[in-house]
Amino acid sequence: MAEVTCFDRLSTEIILEIFNYLLSNDLMFSFLSLNKRLNDTLFYHDRLLNNIQIPTRNLDFSNNIFQLIGSKIQHLTLTTKDLKILWDLLSNLRSLTISSSISLNCDHFHLILNRKQFCNLESFEMKSKIYSEEVYHSNDHIVEGTVFIPIFYPFNKLKSFQYLSTISPFQTVDDISGMDISQHLERLSLKLWEFETVYFIIQYCPNLKDLDLIVTIIDPVKVNEELDLSNIPLQKFSSQ
Repeated sequence: MAEVTCFDRLSTEIILEIFNYLLSNDLMFSFLSLNKRLNDTLFYHDRLLNNIQIPTRNLDFSNNIFQLIGSKIQHLTLTTKDLKILWDLLSNLRSLTISSSISLNCDHFHLILNRKQFCNLESFEMKSKIYSEEVYHSNDHIVEGTVFIPIFYPFNKLKSFQYLSTISPFQTVDDISGMDISQHLERLSLKLWEFETVYFIIQYCPNLKDLDLIVTIIDPVKVNEELDLSNIPLQKFSSQ
């Protein structure tokens, strides 16, 4: 690792100014392991490598990178349906976004839910469709419960949850059991099929401050009562 570049003629302060304009992925793929000075600069300033997006391909390379900087990553974005990454190396992960354009198998998704890293997340954003190959899980709303219910497990620390599927809106959770009070949840963004679903959800979010809804159907016959938010410290509510 003795490669000499034009960056070596610059002061560390100027290099940092340049690095501040680049994404963590750009820095990781372009400068990591290029030479000792650049390596030391990247490793010393953790913020430069704390927001990583896993590429759709070449997952093996990403896992090799995790061996080097896994503990520095706080924000991770997955754009691949392959969830078999080295989760144990992400000891300080605080934010996770899943935005694969390909639907995810709910059985594979449990690889994340059963990890201790998931329990330590403060923010989770889900943009992908979840499906199941099991016949008894053919109903969309039951499959979606795979994502939704764990958010309300009492041992989770999530403060922000977004379920904005790019494929279809969330169905109903009225007959899904196993949800618990989420004391930490402060921000909730959902893409719903029917507005009245929020009546069921809101009772599990006593400390909610920010509620953002994208609704497909608002039935005036069903929505005949005001949404009671008197016991919730809500500061922002938006619906479209």
